[in-house]
Amino acid sequence: MMNSSTVAAKGKLNFGKQGWMVVVLQACIFWVVAGCTTHGLNIILPGLSENYHLDYNQLLMAATPAAWLAIPAAPFCSWLIQKKGIKFNLIFCLIGCIISYGLLGYCSSITSFVICFGLESFFATGFGYIGGTALIANWFVKKQSLALGFCTFGQTFSSAFFVPVLAWSFATFTFQNGFWLMSVLMAIILFVVIFFVANRPEDVGLLPDNEEPSLLSQSEQEKVSDEYPDLNFRTLLKMKDIWLIGTVRGFIYIVLVGVTAQIIPRLVSLGLELNQAITYMSGAALFGTFGAYTWGWLNDKLGIKVAFSFYTIWWIIAIILNIIPESQTALLVSLGMIGLALPGATNYCTAFTSAKFPRSAYAKAMGIAHPIESVLRCCAFSIVAFGLAYLGGYTGAYLLLIAIGVITIILIWLTNLTPLGPVQSNRK
Repeated sequence: MMNSSTVAAKGKLNFGKQGWMVVVLQACIFWVVAGCTTHGLNIILPGLSENYHLDYNQLLMAATPAAWLAIPAAPFCSWLIQKKGIKFNLIFCLIGCIISYGLLGYCSSITSFVICFGLESFFATGFGYIGGTALIANWFVKKQSLALGFCTFGQTFSSAFFVPVLAWSFATFTFQNGFWLMSVLMAIILFVVIFFVANRPEDVGLLPDNEEPSLLSQSEQEKVSDEYPDLNFRTLLKMKDIWLIGTVRGFIYIVLVGVTAQIIPRLVSLGLELNQAITYMSGAALFGTFGAYTWGWLNDKLGIKVAFSFYTIWWIIAIILNIIPESQTALLVSLGMIGLALPGATNYCTAFTSAKFPRSAYAKAMGIAHPIESVLRCCAFSIVAFGLAYLGGYTGAYLLLIAIGVITIILIWLTNLTPLGPVQSNRK
């Protein structure tokens, strides 16, 4: 019989030394990836436009096909993980991202920008959203939503500090060379992955969630099984729910990216100075730190469908407040809500997928779900650009994002999240 000290040692937040290392590593990965693929565009696009006399709107439009180059990353990295393991995938993609991101400062044409940003998006997706989240899925089963709550602190701090750090790097090392600072930070992550990361807790004599073997029931032991022999791309493509999962993921990211990738130009359009707009964005993101763990806790308490729906409604309200004319109060409340929402998307998209596809099935499912998400998410830039050009500016663009949010809620409830099990995967 377990005594009270044993129960306390195995509490919900007791991830173990190795488990906490994985959580902190993924938080750092999220910091880099969110900044490289989304937040950094706030100053990268204006910087390229100014330094190489490129049209800003054309650069913004070009960001969509460039980001589409990341779509093959999911099936490729899913295959790579199955063949070589998560660790190999992380190393491979980190090296590619280190090089491609550093070269962004030398993109003197829209074509070269599309190539470099496309490659950077490919590799960042590979180690951040495929390899990194697969690592979390391997290490955490029952405690996954809580672990992700801590991991997404990285995204929150990315929103707060990535742009100021990158702006400082540009000012210190010149725009051309400033990108290499982020490459150095990725090289540090690479070092940690090479020497300290294990693909699965079982590889270092542990179990998921830092559990004791004797504490796992038979049903829980089945949940951590890696046996999904008949689950392949063809089987997945025939599943309606994988298409719904991918679409839900893509739509919520259209909303998030549509707002965050242009939040600084949006604030400048309202009359703020550039530095003041950056300060507002950083302040909102820091305020959003409170949301990082809270979204994970909400998922743990309410379940993924209710929590995800609430999260989407939160975004809709934040956007509505942002377009209320000449209201400083509404703007500040909106920024606070946006900041709180920033860490929630990755948490809920990961949990939404792993609820249906646990452990090794997660990496296989991501090979289908993430490309669907990517195709849709990349449309965020074009949707905002269309709204700016033809629907009266940011108000029209944001109304489009609100409509997408409403559709997202409907699709969440149409998705069957009954967990896939080893026995079910063998059924004809």
